Amino acid sequence: MTTILYVEDHPPARLLMQAIVAEMTDYTLLDAENGEQARHIATQAKPDLYILDMDLPDTNGVELSAVLHEIHPAPVIVVSAYAEAIQTGHLQETVTYYMAKPLDPDRVTELIQRALTG
Repeated sequence: MTTILYVEDHPPARLLMQAIVAEMTDYTLLDAENGEQARHIATQAKPDLYILDMDLPDTNGVELSAVLHEIHPAPVIVVSAYAEAIQTGHLQETVTYYMAKPLDPDRVTELIQRALTG
């Protein structure tokens, strides 16, 4: 079973990601609302993939990717409503992919599979 940790403070986005991952065979989705919860879950669950919102209440997705990489290295997808900022900004080397909101289920599925297969 492949475990994904999704860190997102917006409940409708979490519900959408839950629905997308529920359609994928052999995947389990864990979710957190902020960086502190994410650190705790990563320590316990050792996820195979992180999907991180760029704008969290206590951190941002790029900074959190580096912290989570220290806890348990895994591919990272950063998600943002401000895709242009991600494209022109400097991503940590711990970020594997970025994705714009609103979430497109087909794109989410594609990036999850791509991130996990290298």
